[in-house]
Formats: sequence, C-alpha cells, structure tokens
Amino acid sequence: MNTLEMAFNRIWVKNYPRDVSPDITIPDNKSVYDLFEEAASRFSGNTAVIFLDSRYSFRELLGYVERMSAALRRLGVGKGDRVAIYLPNSIQFIIAYYATLRLGAVVTPMNPLYSPREIEYQVNKTEAKVIFALDILYNNVHQVIDNTGIRHAVVCNIADFLPGFKRTLGKVLKKIPTAPLPRDDRIINFMDLLKGDWEAHAKAAVNPREDLLSLQFTGGTTGLPKGVMLTHYNIVANIYQMHEFIKQYLEDGRETFVALLPFYHIYGQSVILGAGLTKGNTLLVFPRLELEQFIKALARYKATIFPGVPTLFNAMAKHPLTRQVDLSSLKLVISGADTLPVEVAREFERVVGKRIVEGYGLTETSPVTHINPPENTRYGSFGVPVSNTYAAVINPENLDFLPVGEAGELVVSGPQVMLGYMDAEENERVFLERGGRRWFRTGDMARVDEDGYFYFVDRIKDLIKHKGFSVFPAEVEAILYEHPAVKEAAVVGVPDERYGQRIVAAVVLKPEKKGEVTADELSKYCGERLAEYKRPSEFIFLDELPKTPVGKVLRRAVRDMLQQRR
Repeated sequence: MNTLEMAFNRIWVKNYPRDVSPDITIPDNKSVYDLFEEAASRFSGNTAVIFLDSRYSFRELLGYVERMSAALRRLGVGKGDRVAIYLPNSIQFIIAYYATLRLGAVVTPMNPLYSPREIEYQVNKTEAKVIFALDILYNNVHQVIDNTGIRHAVVCNIADFLPGFKRTLGKVLKKIPTAPLPRDDRIINFMDLLKGDWEAHAKAAVNPREDLLSLQFTGGTTGLPKGVMLTHYNIVANIYQMHEFIKQYLEDGRETFVALLPFYHIYGQSVILGAGLTKGNTLLVFPRLELEQFIKALARYKATIFPGVPTLFNAMAKHPLTRQVDLSSLKLVISGADTLPVEVAREFERVVGKRIVEGYGLTETSPVTHINPPENTRYGSFGVPVSNTYAAVINPENLDFLPVGEAGELVVSGPQVMLGYMDAEENERVFLERGGRRWFRTGDMARVDEDGYFYFVDRIKDLIKHKGFSVFPAEVEAILYEHPAVKEAAVVGVPDERYGQRIVAAVVLKPEKKGEVTADELSKYCGERLAEYKRPSEFIFLDELPKTPVGKVLRRAVRDMLQQRR
C-alpha cells in the first residue's frame, strides 16, 4: 500500500481516542473573535488570565478588549489593516490581539527578541500601521520607525495592570524593568487608551474562509522570512480539531492552561489563546521563563493542561525542585515545535509521573496536524493525523507517493492548511494536487508505519532548532556576508544536549583579512544585527567551504566536518 491509499483509507483512525470522530463539522460562519466573545459571555465570572499573580475575569478581559478596539478604531484601524504586536506573553498581548481581531484587522506578531532590522522588515512587508510594544523594547522600534509606515506606537509597561502600590514599589526596588521613551507624537500610552473616552461599536463582519486573521513569519532556505497567511477558518478549524482529539481531558471553563509558549508563535496562539481561552479556561501567563518560579507556579495554581517544548521538559526533569513539588493536577502534557527526544520523554515521565503527548505542526498548518493518542502514545512518533486531516509521504524529487514505511517528504491536507504565502511564487513550490485534494509540502522528511503513526526523519530545509527557536542559516549567513572581511560563510546546527542544537558558523575570510578578524568580532557583529538566539555560539575559520560541482555550499558536509573535529 502506498501512503496516498493509506491516507484515503485513514488507517490511523483505529488508534483514535474513544469517541473521537475522523470527520467533524467546522463552522465556516464563526471568526476566532466570535469564539472568544462567546466564551467571555458564557464564563463571564470565571478567571480568564492569571498574570503576575493578579487575576482577571472574562468579564474584565472582554471589557478591556472592547475599549482597546474602540481606541484602535479612533486611530484609524479598520478591517483588513495590519497591526504589529511586539510584546512578550502578557495580558496586554491578549488585549491587543483580540481588539485587533474585533475590528476585522490582521495581527502580525513579532518575537520580542527581534532586532531593529528584523522589525523593519516585517513591518514593511505587512504594511502595518500600528505597533504595540513594551517600553523596554521600544528603542528597537524607534531606530527604524521613520523607515516604515507606522503611524502609531502603543507602548506599555509589563506591570501596568498591577495594583498601584505593587507597581510603584516594584519600580522603586527595580524589580520591574522600565525604560524612558523618546519624544515622539506617534507614541501613545497603552493604559491611556484603555482609560480614555470610548464609543461602543459593533464588531466587524468577517468572512472566515477568506479574511486573514494573522500574518505569521517563518523562515526558509532562500533567505528572508516568508509571510504565512492564516485565515479565521484555518485557526477555528485547528481549535475544533484539537478539542475533538483531546476532549476527554478537557472540561470547558474548568482547565488551567500553562501559557509559557510564546504568543507571537502560532503554537501559542492556536493552542493557548485559541483552544484554551475560547473554551472558557484560565491562562496561567508567564512573560518569561524563570525555571524555579515557573515550577512553583504550576503547583501553586494547579495547572492541568501543559503545552511545552522539549528543551523545557528536559530542564524540568533535571531540576531538583520538580521532584519536590506536587504536579499531580496535570492532566495533559503536550510537546510540539521540535522533535521530542525519547530519553527526554522517559526522564520527564519518571520524574513527574506524566507521559508527554508529542504532536506535530507547522506555522503553515495553524499549526497542529498530528497528535499522539494520549492513551496510546508511541515514543519516537509524533502521532497520527487529527480529525479532517490527511497525511502522506512523497518522493521530493518526482512527487510520487511512497510505500508505507519508506522515508520521504511529509505532505498534509486539511482545513488548517494556510491560504498561502504572501509571495505567490512560493506557493507554486509548496502545493500539489493529487487525488482531488490540495496537499502542502512540509519540507520535513518522515515515515509512517502500518498503524498510521508518523515518525520524523530529518529536515529537508537546513532549519536549526536552538533553545526552542527556529533559526534559518541563510538569514544568519546573509548578515555574515555583509561583513567586509568575510568571503564565504556556512551556518549549521550541531547537536547539543542542553539547547537541542548549537549554531556554528564556518567562515572563510578574504585573503587580505586573514588573521585580522576574530570570532569575538564576528559574534558582536551578528549580535548587533540579529536577535540573540540567532547569533552563532561558535565561529570556525576555514580556508574553503565544501561545495557541489556547481558551487553550492554543502551544509551537510560542513556539519559532518565539524562533528569529526570534536
């Protein structure tokens, strides 16, 4: 049997959890904002968010969202406009996110670690007219704002929602980071917008299948990040798919979701802001990871649903505090965003007493396409396709569907698959039509067994996973090539037990510059132009890089060479 036949027979359904249907009805008349508003009405008195030890009910949160929506409307934001969110996980992010959606506008979230150069690129690519930013991050925006079409910058402090005495004391004791703001008429205080006079208005009418919800950015081997167009229907579909698959662990309005996964990432948006919040559950929000405080908070607030990443689970399993606190409230621990090493999964289960349920997804698929059945997980597998989803394996060269068990490129089809990339020419490369379905080529090598469980093999793209972040070599190489002393560069990831992969740059200097440039200089140069997590941790100087006969640098050969040198 080839994997196309397997997909249409959906042989994996036999492993589905009890009462889970392979085909569910996904409403095409509801936006993500509609789901949030319905939850806020149904669970108005429940705690929606716990942030910095303060609680906010759904009634309060909806009020903040409606006020911010009205304020954005006065600033000229309307349906289809793009709003950038340059914030860490916070109640401010949630308010900005849903206020934007209420207007039928499109969010384009950014990693808070972005450099000015990266901010400028994404803002200009999306034509964002408003940006939300933290005061301590605003200087990065200020450096490039004149090169963009940003009309208004809504700036907040991380502790704006704390009671006055706590906020004042925290700043005096310097426990709450703050930063002065430059004089600029474009800067508006977040809290001033919430407190100002506002006029109620109806939410925008949205066509979920056609109207965009988010422009997410993901990298590629060709260089600059690509804009992924996700519709309301894409995200609504994924919310319904996730709830169907794990419904035996979820009771609407009763769960506490761990909200450490970054909201700027689609994993955090769909799984936490979507599947968590829109069902009336409480979000336990962390703006950053402080491991001891994080572990204590999970126990203190009796977290029940814990979406995370392998590096976090690895750190928890090795921390002595994990063995000392009571984490028995956890009902479901979910891993995504990177391959879960079997040894990490087993050690976490030994220490915490909970088995990690590994899944799979991509920015382009909203993100979830596969999940391990919680009661029938298989170590080393990222699970089976969720409801309404088809998956198969093809030969990446001739696009033939391969036999079961043979490794090839993973392709998926389902309602959660993106509308497309912003650059239309990219779409021709990643979509194919077979068997009456539109398939998305993931760029990941995988295989599937006779029971329909899928296993990750390798990345076709040379993506580096460092500390849970995606780092694309071509982007880092482009920066190195701008250095006047660099002739050639190849950036690769090498295995690292602590960080997943370390970023190593192999550099060939121009003949006249050899001996004049140090690794520290190149590290500083990259640090000024890239987010910290993208900066190589090591620089190796070579006389030449391995190449193909046509001159293409062989990154795999570079990796192999580095491994042999250790």
